[in-house]
Amino acid sequence: MAKKTIRATLLKLVAGLAVITVLTTIVMGPSLTVQGVPIGIIFKFLQDGQAREAYFSDDKQGLHTRLQELDVEEEIKAFYRPQIPDEVKLDQHIHQIFYDTAGYVGKAYQVNAQGTLVLIDRQFEQWYPLAYQAGVVVDSVYKDDIHYVVGPDGITAPYKQVAQLFPIPTLKELIKLKSKQSLSWGEIPS
Repeated sequence: MAKKTIRATLLKLVAGLAVITVLTTIVMGPSLTVQGVPIGIIFKFLQDGQAREAYFSDDKQGLHTRLQELDVEEEIKAFYRPQIPDEVKLDQHIHQIFYDTAGYVGKAYQVNAQGTLVLIDRQFEQWYPLAYQAGVVVDSVYKDDIHYVVGPDGITAPYKQVAQLFPIPTLKELIKLKSKQSLSWGEIPS
């Protein structure tokens, strides 16, 4: 008889905790997060077999693709947008959450020595090949979250300083001049 009373009490306790958990989730769900991820999105993730499989098999790219299909990134952005109105900072914050929880690094980011995502300078990606083709630089180095370039003389300088001296339109003109010189010397342009 005592065992039935204990079992009944435990069942009531577990049922009560379940009800409290559900009610707390309903009431606080819109503002409750786990490691920065809103609880509703965690439930959505847990209900999706493909997302769970990608996560537990450490398939970072597969997980990211599936989360995009589930529109998770946009839902998390909608959750944080009132607190982080700057879209660039918001995107970085969301991707930091993805990195911290799943190890995924978005294409627009690099991880620094402190484990923080840093936005890759897309301007550098446009500028550097032109500067190289123009002969303004011969190499580049990324150190301490800064792009450095090496000139033909071996001097290393922050890319942004050199880019101010040689903006993209100037580089394009230098490339044209270099091409004309090659043609006038009888060389075949590459």
